[in-house]
Amino acid sequence: MTSEQTRAVVRAYFDRMIARDWDGFGQLVAEDVVYELPQTGERITGRDRFVQFNREYPGDWQITVTRLIADENTAAASMNFTVGDEELVGLVYFEVPDGVIARITDFWPEPYEAPTGREHLVELGAAGLDRLRMS
Repeated sequence: MTSEQTRAVVRAYFDRMIARDWDGFGQLVAEDVVYELPQTGERITGRDRFVQFNREYPGDWQITVTRLIADENTAAASMNFTVGDEELVGLVYFEVPDGVIARITDFWPEPYEAPTGREHLVELGAAGLDRLRMS
C-alpha cells in the first residue's frame, strides 16, 4: 500500500467512528484485530468485540482528529476526545497491512482504572497483569 492509501483507511476509521457507523467501521479492521490500552492494561482481540466495545462506549463523546500521519503500513494520529465536560488528548497508533487495520494502540494522558461494564470484552495485557500483582 502507499502512504496515501494507509492514510485513507485510517481517516475512514475515524470518520465512521465519529458517525457511529459501526458496520462500516468494522469493515476497516481485521477479523483478528488487536486493540490495546496501555494505561488500563486492557486488550481487546477480534473485530466483533472491538466494534461492540466502541458501540457500547458510554457518554455523548466526540472526537476531533488533530493530526494524522502515515507511511505504507503504519499510521499515527492525535485527537481531542470529549465526553461531557472532560476533554482528553489521545494518541493512537495503527498497523495497516494489506489495507485493513490489524493493530491499534491508544495512549491517553494519565493512567486510569478501567471502567466497569466491559469485562466481558477485554482481557488484561501486561500492564494490567502487573497492576493486579501489585495490589
